Amino acid sequence: MNAIAVKVHGKINLTLDVLRRRTDGYHEIRSVMQSIAQYDRLIIRKAQTGIELVTKTEFTEPENNLAYKAAELFFSAVSLHAGVKIELEKNLPISAGLAGGSADAAGVLWSLNKLYQTNLSLAQLQALAQKLGADVPFCIQGGTLLAEGIGEKLSLLPALPDYAIVLVNPNYSISTKEVYQALAPSMFGDNYTTRLINALNQKQNITDCFGNVLEQISSSQVPEIKVWQQRLLESGAESSIMSGSGPTVMGVFTSKELALQFLNKWNKQCRMTLTKPWNTGITVIKE
Repeated sequence: MNAIAVKVHGKINLTLDVLRRRTDGYHEIRSVMQSIAQYDRLIIRKAQTGIELVTKTEFTEPENNLAYKAAELFFSAVSLHAGVKIELEKNLPISAGLAGGSADAAGVLWSLNKLYQTNLSLAQLQALAQKLGADVPFCIQGGTLLAEGIGEKLSLLPALPDYAIVLVNPNYSISTKEVYQALAPSMFGDNYTTRLINALNQKQNITDCFGNVLEQISSSQVPEIKVWQQRLLESGAESSIMSGSGPTVMGVFTSKELALQFLNKWNKQCRMTLTKPWNTGITVIKE
């Protein structure tokens, strides 16, 4: 096998709690994360030497892209003298709280492990992935997971119902680092996550259990977050919260018809997508 094509799925945070600020500068979180059907597409091809990244998306230097860094890390970790050509079709928005860059990195690690038959286990791949970012270990596995620590400690949870999820991406970028730095100690704690896990385990309605402690900070920077949340709720969404550090807002609908009505009414205002929960982080297109 000389090439592999994969869909690498984005993620949303159904809950995001920050428990404390660690002495190493990271924050300890507790979050229910969910893969979504929306994806970037990667084609990973073997090469003799070097790393080549091809994409229509504009960025400053390939070496700064997480997909490129993932390939560098992989070859170094397994002591493999080989190369790769990475073709990236970008659909997930950047700096939007949907793990777009993390998903690409996860796809590269997973695909290179397959292509070069290095037989790293899921745990070994996730240990590598952690060096690239807190969301990358989740994106390798995907589905519905509890994320703890800085996001690297992952536990399986019951799957979500087949909701229709509208993602609204206001045309702003938010610095995750700056949002976390703005957290006040009074905001620390398990405000949402345990409640959602209990509802999932007991097969109760979960849409009133969603919540994101970062929302207060990000919405002060981007007031449109609150505006879109209100529009989604007024259009029949069961719940509307911000994903990650934002600014993407999601509306969770039990009716696909109502979700489509919202899209038809508002889709010229900014970037928005209809998606649904997905049960894996990476889907093979062909081998």
